[in-house]
Amino acid sequence: MTFLQPAGNGPSALIPHGVADYFWGEAHQRRQLEALLLATFRTWGYGDVLPPLIEYADTLTSRANSELQNVLVRFQDRDGSSVALRADMTIAVARLVGTRLHDWPMPQRFCYAGSVFRHTELQTGRQREFAQAGIELIGAPTPAADAEILALTAKALQRAGVADFRLVVGQMGYFDGLLAALGLTPAQQSHLQHAIDLNSEASLADFLRTTSLTPAQRRTVETLPHLSGAGMEALLAQADELCLNATMGAAVENLAAICTALARYGVLATLYLDLTEIHNLGYYTGITFEVLSPRLGFPVATGGRYDHLLGSFGKPQAAVGAAFTLDRILLALRNPALPSPPLRPPAPDLLVISQNSAECLAIVDGWRTQGYRVVVDADAHSIDELGELAGQFGCKRAVAWTGHGFALYAADSRADQPLGYVAAEDARQLGELLA
Repeated sequence: MTFLQPAGNGPSALIPHGVADYFWGEAHQRRQLEALLLATFRTWGYGDVLPPLIEYADTLTSRANSELQNVLVRFQDRDGSSVALRADMTIAVARLVGTRLHDWPMPQRFCYAGSVFRHTELQTGRQREFAQAGIELIGAPTPAADAEILALTAKALQRAGVADFRLVVGQMGYFDGLLAALGLTPAQQSHLQHAIDLNSEASLADFLRTTSLTPAQRRTVETLPHLSGAGMEALLAQADELCLNATMGAAVENLAAICTALARYGVLATLYLDLTEIHNLGYYTGITFEVLSPRLGFPVATGGRYDHLLGSFGKPQAAVGAAFTLDRILLALRNPALPSPPLRPPAPDLLVISQNSAECLAIVDGWRTQGYRVVVDADAHSIDELGELAGQFGCKRAVAWTGHGFALYAADSRADQPLGYVAAEDARQLGELLA
């Protein structure tokens, strides 16, 4: 799969950098993954939503952090308004619910799939256009709702075939409470956030050296980078001991309740708590999480709780959700020890020379309704060319209409060597014909 488009005068130069063409097997693989994820979401009661591709730029910029604002793909509409390609599905779903569904009974569950667009550094796994699938659970403020989103994220990835992933969960309230307790200047706060977000020991040491803190505050800041791991009970107990105010304590209690609820889904073994997980798109208020695969250096899914976002559109509602990046999931599924499959169209189950017979085409329609991929020759090839043509298509069987049934051929077989003949009334079930 090609993620980056090199410069030059060849075909790849005909599309902008950071986007890609997908066709045949690659396109089919992406569609299959999208369909599998959506089917999984629907079995949990999530209903489909299709947000528009463009939004007013103000709708996005006023609700996103500077990082997300800086990657918006913006342009001017004909009426002079500033619009942007969607860089995020969550804001669009929140707008829909806040403006059109606010009087519906809650909670509501939504799922979606589609492209999002961001100006971003071009490298493997990061594109300007990338496909997402996601879920949003709106109107449920409980730890059980958080656990549902985490469990569905894990179950969906397992169904997709992703193995050995780690569900890394943090809590924004813990870090927000810490900042409130420290009473830092904006510059000091930015320094600490930078050090924690990058997990930089040198930057954290510099912060501690240049910032006046009480012994209890210093102990909490020094220990924060170590509050991560799979041992939930010990980690939460340590985090509780380091709390400097009620906000931090409430965050620890919330994580403990989520872990208890998540244990009932049988996916607790994938959980990894990390109180330095503070990545925020500008609207997260509670848990945040990312799903990491040992094969990749970037997350295949992210999410979190965003209880204040819907209130910016209308009636306040609690909400939590997750977004899956399809390209990254496919990278995680790829076996690097195996060669890439050859680039060719999908092989049909059967090639047919119909002699323009209505009866033959009616039988072919029946095969297609059974789910088989059947190609009818559209170029008036002769029966003498049938075996060779089947080989070119990559299918193992071909048939030619005889007027009352079919002559059956193997790929590359000669016209004078059919495998046999099948009467029309016996050819309705294609599976029997191919056996």
